[in-house]
Amino acid sequence: MCARFERSDGTLKRDGRWHLPGTVAHVWPFARAFVATLDVAGIRSVGERSGLDAVIERRLRALERYWDERGPAYASDPPRPLTQLLGGGDIYHDDNAWTGLALVQLERQRPGHSRLHRAAAVAEFARAGWDTDPGAPHPGGVFWVQQGRGVGARNHDRNAISTAPNAQLILHLEALGEPAGRPDPGEMAAWVSDTLGTGRDLFRDKIRGDGTIDAALWSYNQGSMLGLHALLSDRGGSDAPGQLGRAEAIARAALDHYAQRRYAGEPLEFVAIFARNLLALSARTADEALSRRIGETVRGRADAAWPIPATATLLQHSAAVTLQALAAWDPADYRLLA
Repeated sequence: MCARFERSDGTLKRDGRWHLPGTVAHVWPFARAFVATLDVAGIRSVGERSGLDAVIERRLRALERYWDERGPAYASDPPRPLTQLLGGGDIYHDDNAWTGLALVQLERQRPGHSRLHRAAAVAEFARAGWDTDPGAPHPGGVFWVQQGRGVGARNHDRNAISTAPNAQLILHLEALGEPAGRPDPGEMAAWVSDTLGTGRDLFRDKIRGDGTIDAALWSYNQGSMLGLHALLSDRGGSDAPGQLGRAEAIARAALDHYAQRRYAGEPLEFVAIFARNLLALSARTADEALSRRIGETVRGRADAAWPIPATATLLQHSAAVTLQALAAWDPADYRLLA
């Protein structure tokens, strides 16, 4: 991945046909490549001899280029020197969730080496993106993109994938000592269930600005919701068993659904997000049969992603690396995942 995509300054090349020479990757594939790097670093047998600490430091430096004070959060593209006042493109709440979660995982794997102040700012950005219009259809939910400018001037979608992963981020930060706020992650989970739930433990993609529902059942939405309920169970209290049971029910429903469909039409990067959330649940469930099924699924998806084709995009390559790496993780380390 480094050989194919990394530039001399530590940024990653943009792939695809239509871009100016020298243009760097959007923050979404960059974040997935950052996570893939952390996942490889999390394999116990890799150890410090791999030089991965240096790669992680290069990723952190490159990530700073995407920071945009208009969020403040990470923009889809780095602001260029001549266009600082215009920023670096639109600012997406799901992109920021992935980036914030990567910073949390780095802190878990390398305490004191991350930039949790950025993750905390991203969490506040997500809270600011929560729909508070009582006249909106199904009010609540985090908008897909920052509203009022660029794409956000016309796109008013509120997605499962902009809401659930940001709720996960807030919970991780809460566990690391960050103060709580509103909306609460439980409220965020309830909105996804009430608005986008199918009634059979699966979740549709989004509610559009006109109030219609996109009924697509993507694997990363199911993964994000089961991972969110697993994290909610970590809060303890009388609600914890119910939250864990909900996570297990979503996992079973999703595993059944995609086993029947053989993951047809599922982008590999979505499957990789589904897999990491399954493993996070595996670290918490007492259901041994479910844990075995999760392990078999992750290993099967890792095998299916190999070999990585020469034509793979940065997103596809990163997803394949993540799946291969996670299949090699020690189960005792699954709680480090974010």
